Amino acid sequence: MSSYLRYLSLGLLLSSDIAYGQVYPSTATAWVLTGNWQQPTAISELNSIMDVRRWEAEHADAVFGSLQDVALNKKTIAMGYIYVHKLDCRPDEQQGWLHYHAYQKGQDPENGYMHYKNDTQLTVPDQSKGLDYLLKGEPILSLLIRNNNFSTARFPLTVNANEQIIFHAAYPFETLVVESIEYPELWIANANKSGDIAGLEKADVHWIQREGKWFGRINQRWLPTHAMFQGRELNTGNKALKAGYRSWVVALNWKHKEEVKGVNIEPWLEIINTSGNQSTATMMFPGWDPNNDPNGDGYVDDDEFLQRANQSASARFKHQARVIPTGKMWAGSCWYRTNFNDDAFNQNHANWYKYDWKRQGLTGAYNDDMAKLFSANQFKVLIGGQILEAPIVAGTSKAAGYYAAKMSDFFALVKKTTGSHWLAANISELNLWEYPDWPEQLRGVVDVWLREHYLSPAIGLERLQSYWESYALAALGDKSLIMTTTHGGKSQQDPLSKTAWESDIYTGLALYYLFNIPNKTYYHSWNQTFVYGSSNTEADQNTLGKAIWYQGGVPKNWAYQPQKLLAVDIGKPTSIPKGFDPVHWQSKTGKALTTDSKITDIKLEPANWFWLYRTGWFKGVPKDGVIARQYTQGLVLYRGTKYRNQTAFYQAEPIRVSLPGYYQRVNYDGSLDEPTQYVDVKGYEGIILKKVDD
Repeated sequence: MSSYLRYLSLGLLLSSDIAYGQVYPSTATAWVLTGNWQQPTAISELNSIMDVRRWEAEHADAVFGSLQDVALNKKTIAMGYIYVHKLDCRPDEQQGWLHYHAYQKGQDPENGYMHYKNDTQLTVPDQSKGLDYLLKGEPILSLLIRNNNFSTARFPLTVNANEQIIFHAAYPFETLVVESIEYPELWIANANKSGDIAGLEKADVHWIQREGKWFGRINQRWLPTHAMFQGRELNTGNKALKAGYRSWVVALNWKHKEEVKGVNIEPWLEIINTSGNQSTATMMFPGWDPNNDPNGDGYVDDDEFLQRANQSASARFKHQARVIPTGKMWAGSCWYRTNFNDDAFNQNHANWYKYDWKRQGLTGAYNDDMAKLFSANQFKVLIGGQILEAPIVAGTSKAAGYYAAKMSDFFALVKKTTGSHWLAANISELNLWEYPDWPEQLRGVVDVWLREHYLSPAIGLERLQSYWESYALAALGDKSLIMTTTHGGKSQQDPLSKTAWESDIYTGLALYYLFNIPNKTYYHSWNQTFVYGSSNTEADQNTLGKAIWYQGGVPKNWAYQPQKLLAVDIGKPTSIPKGFDPVHWQSKTGKALTTDSKITDIKLEPANWFWLYRTGWFKGVPKDGVIARQYTQGLVLYRGTKYRNQTAFYQAEPIRVSLPGYYQRVNYDGSLDEPTQYVDVKGYEGIILKKVDD
C-alpha cells in the first residue's frame, strides 16, 4: 500500500485492531519523544494537529517516548521516557505516588534517596535555575484561604485578619522566613491515622527580624500530612500533592490586614561564587550520619549538634544531605540521585512503572543519560563525597561502576514486575565493552539501545570503523535505534538551502544502511540539536544559527524522515561481492574484519563492509576512502576522510568508483537514474543504489 493510501485510510484504522507490518521495505523506523504538535503552515499534505498525529502513528514501527494517546500507544511499540537514577528536587506526581505507597506500607520514603555521609563541597560549573527551588526555600504550594475558599497564593498579596496562608513544604524544616511588617501567628498541622490533617496546633515559635524579614524558628517537630482536611482537598492542582505526597503544613494568619511579600523556608544550601584560582562556583552539602541523631527522631537538635559523633556531618535533617549532581545540568533541572540499595523502595519504585506504563498503554520504556551516573562528569568533589548508603565516593569511576551495577539490578526488577521485554537505554555513541563505568550485567538486562546522535554526515572513517559494538549488541539479540543527525553537515554551512538539508538527510540514511540489521535496528533522522518533539520547523533569515530546516512551519518528523527514499526497496544486507577487500574494525579490544563473527571473544553479527576505494593508510584507516555494503536489491556507500568534521573535505574533488554490477542511483525524491557500473562520489557523501535486475 502506498504512503498516500496508508494516510487516507488511517482515520478508519485508529479505532480498529488492525496492525500493519513494517512501514518501509528495507528497514524499521522509530520516533523519539513525539509531542508538542502544531498545525502545519508550509505543507499541503497535513493540515491540522490531528493530521500530524495520525501521520506519525502510521509512519514508524516504534516510539521512544509516547504518542500521548493510550489507544495509539497500544497499536505500536511505545517505550516511554524514564530516568530511574533521578528524583526531582521539586516533587512531582511520581514522587507523590512513591511517598504515598511507602507510607501505606510503613516505609520511610526518605530511603529512596542517596545521602552524603560527610559534608561535601562540589563545583557548580553551569548553574541551573532548577536549583532555585532549594536555594530560595520555595514550598510545594502556598494557598490563600479567603471566605472559606482557597486559591494559589501569589506573592506579594494582601492578607486580611480573618484569612490564612497554608504553606505546604516538601520536607521538614526549622525556620520560616516571612516578608511582612508584623510577624504572623503560626500553626502546625496535626495528622490523623489516615495521614490527613486532623487540625491545627499553635506552634512554639521564636521570631527575630533581620533585613526587613521575620525569621521564625519553630521549636518543635511535626508530622507530614496529606493535603486533605475534613474531606476537602487543600490543593489547587499540584500533581505531587494530588498523588498522595505528604507535606509539612503550616498555617499563617495576622491580627490585622497585612501586605505579605513572600513566605519561604530558610535554605540550608547556597552557591558560593568564587574568584581567583577557582574559576567556578561551589556548593557545600551537609552530611547526615545516623550516629549524630542518638534518639532517632530524624532531627539533630541543638544539644545533639554540639555533641555530634561525626563532626564532619552537619545536617540537621536527613533530607538536607540528599545527593544532587552539580555537573553539567539540564536547563531548569535539579535532581536527587535515587538509592538502589533499599529493597523495599526498589519494589515500590518498580511498582510505579507497572502502574504508569499500564495507564499510558506503553510496551516498556527507555532510560535516558546512561553515562551520567556518579563519575566526575556529574560530581567534581573538592571536599568529602562519601555516600551514606554505599561504600563509594562521588566523582569516581568506581562509584559510577558500583551505581551502574545496582541500577542494572533494578532494571531486572522492573522487567520482572512489569513483564516487559522492551527496556531500553540511551548510551549515545559510547561502547558498552570499552566504557569503564558500565558493568557486564548492564548488557544482560537492557533489550533495546538508543544510539542518540550516532551518525552524522561528516563522521569520518576513523570513527565509523570503530563502531563495531552495534554489531556486538545485535549478536546479543538486542535491538538498537540508530539516530542520524545533520550535525556538522552542509545544512549548518547553508541553513536555508533545501539542497543542503536533503543532502545531509540522504547521506544520513546511506550511513544508517551500513548498520541496518533486519528486525534488530530502527532508523531515526533528526536535526543538529538535542531538542526533540513534533512541533514545526523554524527558519529565520536573521537567526541562521537556530535554523532547523530550510523553511518554517513543517512538522519536524515529516521534514526529517525521507519517506520517498525509504520507500525504495533495496532488500536486505548480504555478503561482500567477490574481488573486494573487507574493511577492518578499529578497536581497543582486538583486531577483526567486518566479515568476522568475533572480535577477540566478543560475538559479532558480520557487517560485511568492503572498500570501493582507499588511499593513504594510517594504521588501518585510509586518508580518503569509500566504504560500501551490498544489499540483495541494492548497494550503499559512503566516502570519508580519516577524521570527522573536516569542513574542507566537502570541497574535495569527486572520485569515480566502479560498482560490482549495474545499479541505478536513488534520488531524494525516490526516482532512479539510468543504470551504470560506476558512480561519482563527493567528500562526506553517502549514496544509495538500486540493483538492476539481471
